[in-house]
Amino acid sequence: MRRSIGEFEVKDVDLAGRIGKLYTPHGVLETPALLPVIDIERQELSINEIKEVGFNAIITNAYLIMKRYGRDARKVHELMNFDGIIMTDSGAYQLLRYGVIDATNREIVEFEKKIDSDIAVILDVPSGSAYDKKQAEWSVQETLRRAEEAINYIDPEKRVWTLPVQGGPYVDLVENSAKMSAKFANYYALYALGSPTILLEKYRYSELLQLIIAARKHLPRSKPLHLFGAGHPMIIPFAVALGVDMFDSASYILYARDNRYMTLTHTYRLEDLDYLPCSCPICTKYTPQEMLEMPAPERTKLLAKHNLYVLKQAINEVKVAIREGRLWELLVEKSHAHPSLHDALKVVLDNIEHLVRYSPHVKGIETHGIFIFGHVDHKHPKVVEHLRRLFNNYRPRKCTRLVLVPVDPNTKPFIASNMYKLAKRRYRGAHFVGYVPALSLVPEELAETYPLSQFEISREVSEKLIEETVKAIKNYVSRFHGNCYNEVIILYSEEIEWSKTIADKLGKELGVRVEKIS
Repeated sequence: MRRSIGEFEVKDVDLAGRIGKLYTPHGVLETPALLPVIDIERQELSINEIKEVGFNAIITNAYLIMKRYGRDARKVHELMNFDGIIMTDSGAYQLLRYGVIDATNREIVEFEKKIDSDIAVILDVPSGSAYDKKQAEWSVQETLRRAEEAINYIDPEKRVWTLPVQGGPYVDLVENSAKMSAKFANYYALYALGSPTILLEKYRYSELLQLIIAARKHLPRSKPLHLFGAGHPMIIPFAVALGVDMFDSASYILYARDNRYMTLTHTYRLEDLDYLPCSCPICTKYTPQEMLEMPAPERTKLLAKHNLYVLKQAINEVKVAIREGRLWELLVEKSHAHPSLHDALKVVLDNIEHLVRYSPHVKGIETHGIFIFGHVDHKHPKVVEHLRRLFNNYRPRKCTRLVLVPVDPNTKPFIASNMYKLAKRRYRGAHFVGYVPALSLVPEELAETYPLSQFEISREVSEKLIEETVKAIKNYVSRFHGNCYNEVIILYSEEIEWSKTIADKLGKELGVRVEKIS
């Protein structure tokens, strides 16, 4: 089936992240995607070498091309000798940096049409990250004015047009900008969030994620979202989880010029490394010492290529996580790499109810079990969805007695365990509900459903996770006690350490019977 330019086709989802296809004049861009920034006047790494790493889309600056080559510049693909997808920024970065540029919104738009960009950006006014709210508010209104004005001369049937959302570090301004920008969805196939550079440089990831949430909540889900200037692998999984589909960055070359070496979770100075912790073609061929002894241009080129391999790996890692339904686990893993990422995870936790709305409960035939490591996993999207369904849709059968039985983590489904069978013999006619940290409640009639029979849990359970589990069980008992049950019995096993702690807490707080089972 022939696809229209600018159409966005979603292929897979997890949390608010998705794998998608954006249709452009020069092919399909699979998202999540990162577009390396290219400056054709100063490019140590050739475009062909960038393509060899696996990037079929790049971004360059239309304003700089216009200033250097004149308004009659050749087509951008010919100029850059690149047959892939080319996105052109409008010169807004120069506007942010210098305060003024020698071009109008219409001139930039007409020039991008002339050089035949695949993805083009109107001349927006970046808010930046400076704490001047009046200036930021003006930039929102002026960008919206220009977006509406540009409707008269953009050509959305021929290329993907981008509308940047502004507001700087102010969540309320970003929300307002996104709400107003959403009204132009018939004309702009791509939205972008601008000016995160200072927040990224200072590792203020949690603030950036709050801005992403503010924008994404009010923009059409049918449209992809680009995050300008976000090019460190550390932030990519978190931004994707909150709904970012595209990135661009010059970090790969800027870091290389400064002898900075990227990994998925850190940045090192080459001088500080005795070994290269990577197996890309660059790192398997050279040692840090050999690279330091090279002439600077050659070293920069090799470091830049390595950095691109790492960025590509970060994108692919996220795609694998989305496909497997493990994006949450990836975020938890990454959150231990740096304190700023730990703070970033808190933003995800605060918005998990919103994100679960977009995350499928079950993914295909080969659904992967969930992993429970610590207290944050009471917010695991599959756990949140399970408890939401349990309390909103499930009604237990009426029965005189409720018996809570610890779930043996080594025996799944729960109804196959010896403890369940022993409890069934001891308390005939009762309703049996298993309990386990995080998932909290496993009614016997649901024991074989996902994820109640497909999970792995750490043997050591934190006090915080126990508290959250006790809270969920109390909620269940208080909701159905009296209507469905007249008596509650809580069983525990000395073989399952956390079961006695949970049973004792529930027995004390609910005033019900606690018994040992073996």
